[in-house]
Amino acid sequence: MVTSRKSSARQKAAEAPGLRERNKQEKLERIREAARELFASKGYAETTTREIAERAGVGTGTLFLYARTKEELLMLIFAERVEAVQEERFRTLPRDAPLLEQLVHVFEGFFRLYAKDQELARMFIRELLFLEPMPAGERLHLERAFSARLAELVAAASGRGEVAEHIDLEMAGFNLFALYITTLMGWLSGALGPGETWRPVLERALALQLRGLEQDAVPSGRSKRRRS
Repeated sequence: MVTSRKSSARQKAAEAPGLRERNKQEKLERIREAARELFASKGYAETTTREIAERAGVGTGTLFLYARTKEELLMLIFAERVEAVQEERFRTLPRDAPLLEQLVHVFEGFFRLYAKDQELARMFIRELLFLEPMPAGERLHLERAFSARLAELVAAASGRGEVAEHIDLEMAGFNLFALYITTLMGWLSGALGPGETWRPVLERALALQLRGLEQDAVPSGRSKRRRS
């Protein structure tokens, strides 16, 4: 009997961490869903963290363990979606296509995501770009991970002879991300012009950037005049 009790206690102790993690994930998903629903129905500005906690069925103290502010709740909602879109876009990448086509394929997934709720997307992009990094580093993680994967596309293009070997891959990834995010901001704000869509603007910007990455591009620090 004693041995049986000890065995049962050990089994419960072994299961406890897994159960706690499942409970934690369930609460997180309830909080995400509550925030999504309230932001959609009431608007971001009108929704309070207390309302989100009540909708999720958790105390405000518990809510603050996951997100201290509405801005962080917004990150919780979008960060998961952004990472999912990123994985899907790179998984379905046309490997034999030119670099420009690959880049448009990747970026298209994000424009589709943000088109579903442009008002909330504007809030997210503003928080992503202009607030101080959060303790957990979600903001910097999203930006750096994406830029790094763009740099990998440039590296692969270099291996195909499409891009010059001397290109600074890290900076190339940064530049491509900057073109994407600038176009996204213009599209979300309506600054691209009447009837203008994101695709032709982004394609032109990317094409111009890629011409500077081609094999006959001028190496950094040298001008065309000095080469001739």
